[in-house]
Amino acid sequence: MGLGRRRMMAGAAAMAMVSQTARAADTPVTILTPFGFIVDFLEIMNAKSGGHFAAAGLDAAVLGAGGAAAAIQQLAAGRCQFTRGAAIDMMRAVAAQKLDLVSIATLFQGSTFVVISAAAKPIRTAEDLRGKRIGVVSIGGTTENFLDLMLVKAGVPKAETPREVVGNNPGAFALIQQGRIDGFIASSNVATALSRSGAPIEVFSTDKYAPMPSQIYLTTQTIIDRQPEQCLAFVRALKASVDEIMKGPVAPLITRAAKEFEIPGIRDPAALEQTIAGDIPLWLSQGPQNLMRNVPALWKSARDSLAAAGLADVPDETKLYTNVFVDKLA
Repeated sequence: MGLGRRRMMAGAAAMAMVSQTARAADTPVTILTPFGFIVDFLEIMNAKSGGHFAAAGLDAAVLGAGGAAAAIQQLAAGRCQFTRGAAIDMMRAVAAQKLDLVSIATLFQGSTFVVISAAAKPIRTAEDLRGKRIGVVSIGGTTENFLDLMLVKAGVPKAETPREVVGNNPGAFALIQQGRIDGFIASSNVATALSRSGAPIEVFSTDKYAPMPSQIYLTTQTIIDRQPEQCLAFVRALKASVDEIMKGPVAPLITRAAKEFEIPGIRDPAALEQTIAGDIPLWLSQGPQNLMRNVPALWKSARDSLAAAGLADVPDETKLYTNVFVDKLA
């Protein structure tokens, strides 16, 4: 074969590769965060602003939904391809509505929710919840579900623990100081903020009584069956983003993401960095070897806990997750 012929064939192969790359880069996907662009979703924002979605061949639109339930409904309706959410919310949605949802990776292996009380009158166990008025983010929401799960484990009737809606912010601690509530359940970031302010608090994780996968990446079985390469690209991009965040430094990544996304609290970058610093141990709470994996034991624990509390009946939790895409990253 002549040199000219070889060059022509090589050029054609190169053009084919460029064409394939262009087509891959044009693959549009819509990704929803469940609550806007709070820094907790930095790994999704960073996957966009840091070019990880593009490098994986995805033309990604990252949007913020108005709540976990709304994000799940948008996914089920086909208006997005991926979202992040709590495993407890996903399992309840599958049980109640028979939705076609599957977790293709788990980011937070440890719970993002904690029970917060005053150090002077601490609530250290689920048994201590008996007779206490407890604040929750919303009635019927994730925090109230966790409260009910813990009460069942402790053998405390729900009626003996009245609850009050207090939101998900450090200001709820003032209600304890005023004697209106005895404690409240909120995200771990609220506890971090209170600790930074010097508030005298007592904290324990809901994992103490109801261990389960916390924040997961959701898609549908239909998308997995029809577009597995898109799912793999999504997981690959998120893993690259997570690795970059863990390597650090985090501050420049937040600054870069803020150029594309309106991140609440951006005027206090130290607090945002502290939030991510508190998140990373929850990503790794099942060991670095399980980073982003769906851990079967946690899913079984979730299934058993929800069934015991009468919150959801999922006959086979193994159908709710897959590690096929995470395994391909190794």
